[in-house]
Amino acid sequence: MHIKKRTIAWILFLIWIVPGLAFAELRGRLVGKVHDPDGTPIPGVLVTATSPQIPSFKEVQTTDSKGIFSIDFSQINVTYHYRFEKAGYQPLEANQDWKLEGTQLFEWTMHQASAAPVQAAPTASNSQPAITAYNAGILASKAKDYATAEAKFKEAVVQDPNLQQGWAALSTVGVELGHNEEAAAAAEKAIALGSNDEAVLLARWQAYRNLKDEPKAAEALKELDKIGRRTEEAKRIHNEGVALVKAGDNAGAFAKFQEALNVDPNLQPALLGLATAALKLNHNAEAATAAETILKADPTNEKAIRIRYNAALAMGDIPRLTDALVGLAAVEPKAARDGLVRLAFMAYDANDMALAKERFGKALTIDPNYAQAYYYLGVINAGQGAMAEARKNIEHFLQLAPNDPEANSAREMLKYLKKPS
Repeated sequence: MHIKKRTIAWILFLIWIVPGLAFAELRGRLVGKVHDPDGTPIPGVLVTATSPQIPSFKEVQTTDSKGIFSIDFSQINVTYHYRFEKAGYQPLEANQDWKLEGTQLFEWTMHQASAAPVQAAPTASNSQPAITAYNAGILASKAKDYATAEAKFKEAVVQDPNLQQGWAALSTVGVELGHNEEAAAAAEKAIALGSNDEAVLLARWQAYRNLKDEPKAAEALKELDKIGRRTEEAKRIHNEGVALVKAGDNAGAFAKFQEALNVDPNLQPALLGLATAALKLNHNAEAATAAETILKADPTNEKAIRIRYNAALAMGDIPRLTDALVGLAAVEPKAARDGLVRLAFMAYDANDMALAKERFGKALTIDPNYAQAYYYLGVINAGQGAMAEARKNIEHFLQLAPNDPEANSAREMLKYLKKPS
């Protein structure tokens, strides 16, 4: 018996495409503003949005210099819950029934915490000049005159080197001004004096990160992790990346998502953002790796499934593409089956029958009634001397496709396979 190889030129190009990435439909957008009772915008407010009806939904944003933040919703006719937090202000919580599609504008007012730093300072020092300078620094800081605030806080700690609050305030103002070495030193001094304030720990980490001092930044990050702030910081950086995506800056977004993952390697939204941005930038290896990391934790993540496939396809990485096609079957079964069949023919034409057999078998796990796969499995098994298996393959092929162009050839083959050995 002689079976002619089937050579299909277009297999070599692997240019088939499945539908593009599917992202959640945007149905609503909240544009919020947070201000104090006098109407002055409050920047740096951490806004956490959740919904009792959507357990998986959690969005974290930070207000900008104008007190503005935005959150996108893919579902309406549900209740969203917001929590607003910033050091020095009373936490605020609010519920909102979202019933309309489109963008809606809302404002919230936050009040200063009752124990303001300016009141606490006098009990922390016996030096009146230190207290006076510190309070002047607080007033300048509230007015966002950070240069004056820094000068006053420096004056305060010169007058009283043990003024913990002065060193703490100096660290946060230093970060604002980009004086990172001084900010880090001030934070370390405040901590040495007993401070474990979240703002000081955050300023220390930000200063070392800005200085690119990776060992000290890593140690500072561990301290943030102890107070549960590590993931929130990663989310904040991730949201900066999302904003860059919306602005069309995929390269900037890619860098932000990498930065967020350096803070929290397990932050799934940042992994997905990195994979998406990488794919758009043709950084296909990074896109595939990020998608595969997501799929280890969430094997049904449709966006990651599609990204992994498209990235592997763009790289021409056949082993990786084979695995990606198996995964793609969950969302695009026909495209996955056809892709595996094409790869099977590629191996068949290269005379790698073991690989061809494996790929035809994978195609049949997706579509057990794909007749051609049985025909070529029959050919391969016959060539390898597995006559009983080959006979089953060909019989199955003829049951599924009695009128196929290869049916007459299959019947002739079956006669040969049924001959006594």
